[in-house]
Amino acid sequence: MVCAKHRNGDQIYSGCHLSFVTVAVVGLLALLFWPPNAQAVPSFARQTNMPCSACHTNPPELTPLGRTFKLNGYTMKGINVITAAPAKESAGLTLLSYLPLSVMFEVSNTGLRKPEPDTQNWDFSLPQNVSLFLAGAYGNHLGGFVQVTYDPQSDHFTWDNTDIRFARSKSIKGKPVAWGIYMNNNPTVEDLWNSTPAWGFPWIASTSVPTPTAAPLIDGPLAEDVAGVGGYAMVNRHLY
Repeated sequence: MVCAKHRNGDQIYSGCHLSFVTVAVVGLLALLFWPPNAQAVPSFARQTNMPCSACHTNPPELTPLGRTFKLNGYTMKGINVITAAPAKESAGLTLLSYLPLSVMFEVSNTGLRKPEPDTQNWDFSLPQNVSLFLAGAYGNHLGGFVQVTYDPQSDHFTWDNTDIRFARSKSIKGKPVAWGIYMNNNPTVEDLWNSTPAWGFPWIASTSVPTPTAAPLIDGPLAEDVAGVGGYAMVNRHLY
């Protein structure tokens, strides 16, 4: 806050003005002490009409319900949808009443106990990254998790983790069977438990922190640089 006195003839005026830095700090403190209800991907929460804790207890790892949601191609719905019955010469229609969009905005303030040589320590990024998600049901049996991220440091957009699925389920001899095909751009992003390298810790990190110079090929080097198609099935909720 900056305070000053101003003279206009025989009259003296005093006033205080909030600086941008002060407003930013107050805003960040408000977010820390009065946080909103957490929703990992809000479009999933809106679509299922459930809180994020139903599918995540330790994000991004999944609960049994979260695994069922992913197994069935992100198509589980808990809200009213726009529908039209199939006719003789036209297919039926089932659509969400809104676009399944979500946004993630990252801010970071990072300092190293031992600064890197020839670099400036303490880096404040506002934003560090901005991501747009198209995540949810695209149809009766088709859904996906598609993330596009803007990186201000390199000033460009990239396809981030993407997992698109076509899924079906039926009962065979009284046993539930779910199956489907997927397409993704990062090996292990299709993992049903969200516990493999694509979802491994730290799943959000500062861009100014030094990282290991070597890693297994499956742990990052192929991410967003490849495309893959595969199939899966779950029999009686036990054999995957």
